[in-house]
Amino acid sequence: MLPQRLLLPTLLGLLSLCSALGQKCIKYKVSNCRDCVESGPGCAWCQKLNFTGLGEPDSVRCDTREQLLLKGCAADDIMDPRSLAEPQYDQEGGQKQLFPQKVTLYLRPGQAAAFNVTFRRAKGYPIDLYYLMDLSYSMLDDLINVKKLGGDLLRALNEITESGRIGFGSFVDKTVLPFVNTHPEKLRNPCPNKEKECQAPFAFRHVLKLTNNSNQFQTEVGKQLISGNLDAPEGGLDAMMQVAACPEEIGWRNVTRLLVFATDDGFHFAGDGKLGAILTPNDGRCHLEDNLYKRSNEFVGAGSTGKGGREGPRTKLTEVIPKSAVGELSEDSSNVVQLIKNAYNKLSSRVFLDHNALPNTLKVTYDSFCSNGVSQVDQPRGDCDGVQINVPITFQVKVTATECIQEQSFVIRALGFTDTVTVRVLPQCECRCRALSRERGLCGGKGSMECGVCLVWGHFWLWAALAGLSNLRGTLRPLERPAWWGSCKHGCRGLAPGQGLRRDAPQTALKEEVGPQDPTIGFRRSLSPGESSS
Repeated sequence: MLPQRLLLPTLLGLLSLCSALGQKCIKYKVSNCRDCVESGPGCAWCQKLNFTGLGEPDSVRCDTREQLLLKGCAADDIMDPRSLAEPQYDQEGGQKQLFPQKVTLYLRPGQAAAFNVTFRRAKGYPIDLYYLMDLSYSMLDDLINVKKLGGDLLRALNEITESGRIGFGSFVDKTVLPFVNTHPEKLRNPCPNKEKECQAPFAFRHVLKLTNNSNQFQTEVGKQLISGNLDAPEGGLDAMMQVAACPEEIGWRNVTRLLVFATDDGFHFAGDGKLGAILTPNDGRCHLEDNLYKRSNEFVGAGSTGKGGREGPRTKLTEVIPKSAVGELSEDSSNVVQLIKNAYNKLSSRVFLDHNALPNTLKVTYDSFCSNGVSQVDQPRGDCDGVQINVPITFQVKVTATECIQEQSFVIRALGFTDTVTVRVLPQCECRCRALSRERGLCGGKGSMECGVCLVWGHFWLWAALAGLSNLRGTLRPLERPAWWGSCKHGCRGLAPGQGLRRDAPQTALKEEVGPQDPTIGFRRSLSPGESSS
């Protein structure tokens, strides 16, 4: 009996074999090797000389590999470019968790190129932690405890990593009705208890840039005062957007980034701004002025939280942000350090592999082979849980193009980590046929050879056709698609320069506009090698 770890590749091999045997070639207006390649992944082209019979079109050369072999085309004469992947491993030093760093893909339409991406969780990877806190009035007792957290937070990070930093920011709500009371006296002190020292409401304030100085954290956070607003939801999503969109202001390093979001209520989302006559969409950019977010933009959208955001906002938010965890604070936030440690252990042991937005012509799927024995195939992103330190896990990434694409690149990343894989994509649509273009004798001296087909120069063919010569067999086809059009350099009667010249155009137009001194028009026809055209 085969070992279990060898069973999967064996089954995959059998599936690939069955797929290859069942491939079909559905062709439409095929006149050259590139047309054949674009017809589908099951199509191949035979470049063998004299492969076509008398009166047969060049499309006969395009068929499945199996059919071409049966028709007598040798394997060496079959052009069947395949999609392939070339990984490149970065030789530079540094603590990396994702391999390889670069991959180059050559994609044939309809045929996937596959490559492996390995993630190895590193021990003691640096961490930046930003504490984002709701300062609405109901969070008063929580603020008192958070002011004492500086040393505890850094000590908790130092148990996980040798390089940890903490930062702090706060939020309330947009400073317009009906979110806050805009009466001047209420703007100065929005708290219901007049005896409490309270600060004016604000959308988001960046208080402390990321630092490893716990005393500075306690000093700056100790200066913070509670605030207040009118409605129950807060402007937390706006604050989260600014923390993510302002890396220089926040001080994010290229390390693991943790955002701790502390609130006791729901959040506003896109559409709520209309209540305050705010219609400008949120652009997702950094808009901090003197460390304050003052932009009158619509609230940030929260995807699926729009339906149930106010019923269970924190749980729903974790569905929108894949690399996230939720924990319940005690009434005074005294358990926040333990919650952060638990959340980090949970998040760092789960790895999501995803990519940036792609055009519709590219499709990417992931097969996940996790260290705990769980496997998933053909998923929109990679996902492995229970990832342990220094234990590698493997994802197979499959990329498919629906057409001959232009050169482009995209990035694959492990969510929550800074490591990336840059994927460069190139088209695999050309046929590398034998170089016979210079051997003019193969085409009777009247054209050049390309992938087994003669390209007859236009003036020879046209004048032969006008003269009614019958020894030229086959069909007239232009070099450029579509198959019945040619190029008219100087313009033909009724056509502007550069317009198409059709086979069924009047002979007078052909005779007057195309002469033997104009060899610039090229046409493709099935002229057998060695056949004379005059």
